[in-house]
Amino acid sequence: MMNGYNKDEALAFILSRIDLKGHKALSFLIDQLISQAIDADMVFMHETGVLDEHGDAGENYYDDDEAFEYIVERLAEQNGFDPDMAVKVGGLIDDYMELQQEYLEVAGLVDWE
Repeated sequence: MMNGYNKDEALAFILSRIDLKGHKALSFLIDQLISQAIDADMVFMHETGVLDEHGDAGENYYDDDEAFEYIVERLAEQNGFDPDMAVKVGGLIDDYMELQQEYLEVAGLVDWE
């Protein structure tokens, strides 16, 4: 996990801002999928060296496209989704990634300057 990152706080932040109307096919799973997305995102950051073993900034930069693919594939595999459902999960993950970035900024965990 990223130092200073509070999963419960992030989950609440993201879930309160997700447009449920845009993800009707997933509405019964959104809480679970966003929680899984956060976990997958953290694994991705550790595996790619964005975060080190202590949760501090690593030597590599976060690649949004690679992260997106990793998270969608992981969630589709974890939940046994077919390709059509994986596409729907992709739309949710796109929103997740934008809201996760907002949370990181609000929580003061990223500084773009």
